[in-house]
Amino acid sequence: MTAGSGITHASVAATDAAAATDRPGRAAPAARRPRRKPHLPQPVRGHFRRLKTRLTVVFLGILFLVPWIRWDRGPGLPDQAVLFDLPGRRLFAFGLELWPQDLPIAVGLMVAGAFGLFYATSLSGRVWCGFSCPQTVWTDIFGGVRRLAHRIAKGNEAAIGPLTGAMSAAVAILTGLGFAQWFVDAPGLAGRFLGGGLPGAVYGAVFLIALFTYVLGAHARERVCLHMCPWPRFQAALLDRDSLVVTYRRTRGEPRARKRVALRPELLATPLPAPATDTPQAFAFAADGSVGLAPDATMAATPAGRGDCIDCGRCVQVCPTGIDIRDGLQMGCIGCGLCIDACDEVMTKIDRPTGLIRFDAEEADPTPMAPPARIGFFRPKAMIFGGAMIVALAAVSFGVANITDVQVDVEPQNTPRYVLLSDGSVRNDYTVRLSHRLPRLDGVTASVEGMPEATLRFTSGDGGDAAEMAVGGQRSAANRLLVIQPPLRGEALPPAGPHPIVLVFHDTATGAELARVDTRFWEPER
Repeated sequence: MTAGSGITHASVAATDAAAATDRPGRAAPAARRPRRKPHLPQPVRGHFRRLKTRLTVVFLGILFLVPWIRWDRGPGLPDQAVLFDLPGRRLFAFGLELWPQDLPIAVGLMVAGAFGLFYATSLSGRVWCGFSCPQTVWTDIFGGVRRLAHRIAKGNEAAIGPLTGAMSAAVAILTGLGFAQWFVDAPGLAGRFLGGGLPGAVYGAVFLIALFTYVLGAHARERVCLHMCPWPRFQAALLDRDSLVVTYRRTRGEPRARKRVALRPELLATPLPAPATDTPQAFAFAADGSVGLAPDATMAATPAGRGDCIDCGRCVQVCPTGIDIRDGLQMGCIGCGLCIDACDEVMTKIDRPTGLIRFDAEEADPTPMAPPARIGFFRPKAMIFGGAMIVALAAVSFGVANITDVQVDVEPQNTPRYVLLSDGSVRNDYTVRLSHRLPRLDGVTASVEGMPEATLRFTSGDGGDAAEMAVGGQRSAANRLLVIQPPLRGEALPPAGPHPIVLVFHDTATGAELARVDTRFWEPER
């Protein structure tokens, strides 16, 4: 274009498109977005890679091995240490048995987990995403599967695709089975699965989990972190200037150039010459890699020379989401530290100190060779999140410590409130619902306090001073309890209306008291 003409390539393209639209029979060329190439991170060795691998082994061990642990709870009860018993609407966790009415404990655990996640993020950024998130763990696993398929195929491009797909599908199905064994007895799951001896809901759950695992871990990969996950959208609210995040040390790394270019003198511990001008200046880096001085900047004048970054791009190649950490903290950074391993590896090869990319704070010392900031446990935001997590855990601990082994609900029947019998006796009816977590309970005996002459009888039992209800080794039972006040005369007549009584329940076999329930007994008008 001609200088000062105001004509640009964009305006010429717009004119050509408009002209093409005016011509009959011809359509304007449609602008197409370039197809995004899939990002396949390269392998790397280092401290954070080893940490991720070890944590992956731990998480897979929890998923696949914990359901195989046995726990003796007595006859008639499952011996799996951790089991979600959906038909029985209960959760077995070692010595605990949780029922739907124990939901506040589960809510407390979720609240504690949420504040724990907030606490970890305020300290060290998205370490949950980088090391513990199932999406990250399984994407890592599928990356290993893809590399293994390349080694097995030995360069046969036609075999790599089908082999990778088959191996990934096998991993996905194993993941579905690992998930299902938390709900079905683990040792017999594989045989029943292959033999068709499981309910249809189990097969549906296994294949649904396998499908999601395959689609999200083997194909969507980093796009889940970049576009689907809501967590990075509000992580900025949890960070502050003292949070440790993956950071590129620009004051040390810039300007980027090849290794053969001489280093900046201060990186070699040489004294800096005096500034050539009174105006504060700094390096300006052009798109073609040339280096110049830009006035009105914040850095002091520095003689020409390169920084420690040799622009090898290794940090981008190993990043699970494909971002360039040298552009600063981004929503796509999951805080896994693999770019740190890659950069440290390169720095070691070129005989330079490691730490060009590292976990550091925004308020850290900007001096090129300054040590990294320390993690701040006692900052206000971190202390608030940590304190809330401790309070939630304390509430959960209190709830677990006060779980009762036997729960009895007594509901007085109000239609009618009482029954006046032909001999002058008064009867009140109660619905009794019992549930227990004891190793064994065959029967329950009920008695009443506050009415010494009353008799009790369950509708399925015999009457007398105490009534017995058979439980039969079940975890719950329900029955109707009849409390009968014999005829009273003269001054012994109680006033009309409700009177407080206490129903006491004992283990029929041992005589141990199981529960005491306060309720009322209605007397009629005399």
